Amino acid sequence: MALFSEASPTLTVGEIADRLHLPRSTAYRYVGALRAHRLLETAPDGDGFRLGTMILELAATMSRKPLREVAYPFLEQIAHETGETVNLCGLRDHVGVCLEKVDGTHALRVAHELGDTYPLHAGATGKAIYAFLDPDEQRAILEDIGLPRITDTTITRISDLRAELKRIRANGYSESRGESLEGTHGIAAPIFSPTGRVIASIGASVPRHRAVGQNRERIIGLVLEAAQSITEGLNAQEVRET
Repeated sequence: MALFSEASPTLTVGEIADRLHLPRSTAYRYVGALRAHRLLETAPDGDGFRLGTMILELAATMSRKPLREVAYPFLEQIAHETGETVNLCGLRDHVGVCLEKVDGTHALRVAHELGDTYPLHAGATGKAIYAFLDPDEQRAILEDIGLPRITDTTITRISDLRAELKRIRANGYSESRGESLEGTHGIAAPIFSPTGRVIASIGASVPRHRAVGQNRERIIGLVLEAAQSITEGLNAQEVRET
């Protein structure tokens, strides 16, 4: 990445090969791998490549509060107000991962543990991320992971998944009815980076019998409000640095 500078913000594959003393075929492979991870992107005029959005996001995080630090007070608030367990989840190698959680106060609690991974299509926190990914990334995940059945209510048909993701985008939040953990009801909303990319989700995991009526509506409202506040907090850091 040190090849790029203010004087040379854009480089062709040939220029990259020459500066690294590599065969062009090798340089093409390197560029392809870096593009796949959004570390490089095609220049706006189509002539060469420039640093990608992932580089900018990684650089920016060095001077910002980590996502977990920004999100944690909101996890605590929802857990305190509802008594339910609240999770912060992210995306890792095409699967969801539990990044942080705050346990509820009810005797009966249900949730993933820290570090647990799971298919995005199976659960509210995963679907809240899945729905807002770029279509190409959605297809790549589907080809890689598929739609394995976790419980009797897990989505296993592509047509059902597409309809569900469309509904989530329209509502701004997702729900899961025991799709990952039987007997549970999940409610989650997406969190976005300053560049507008979905990077995580916040969700409450509730025993099915408590996810009804006004209690369900209240949790939906709290989760949506928290997701928006976390996103705004991440964006506020961006504004202060510019």
